[in-house]
Amino acid sequence: MDKIDFDLTRRNLFLSGALGVIAVAAATRNAEAAEAYTGSSSVEKANIQLVKDFCQSWGDDPPDVQKMTGQFLADDCLIRFGDTVQPVTGIDAAMALFQTFFNNGERYELKIVETFARGPLVVNSRMDSTIKEKRKTNSTPVVGVFYIKDGKIKEWSDYV
Repeated sequence: MDKIDFDLTRRNLFLSGALGVIAVAAATRNAEAAEAYTGSSSVEKANIQLVKDFCQSWGDDPPDVQKMTGQFLADDCLIRFGDTVQPVTGIDAAMALFQTFFNNGERYELKIVETFARGPLVVNSRMDSTIKEKRKTNSTPVVGVFYIKDGKIKEWSDYV
């Protein structure tokens, strides 16, 4: 094996120490920046909780459409279930739409896999399942995009 000749001088020692300090400072700064970026403000945390509670309400037994719309949706909300479906606007239209899902005794589990918020936007990745007579069926991967205004869901779009 070849021998590597390395002279240990004060200059080399100083340079390697300085490079070490710079590396530690850069790593600390990057960690702080990453924490600041991924950390949510109190408003974002409240928006995430609102969406989680709304998603959970789809599994209430029995489902309460009045509660779902009155507690979670803005009066002038816009609801879109996919990019090929016409949206409905307003709380009365949302109530009528939601009721069509529950008319045959079904309810739904909207299992949130991942959620993030940026300002008034909340995005979640979910597995939505139909529940009928205590049996879960039809698990479907869904991405939900929610726009929150004044503590209520103003817009909701789902993409399958």
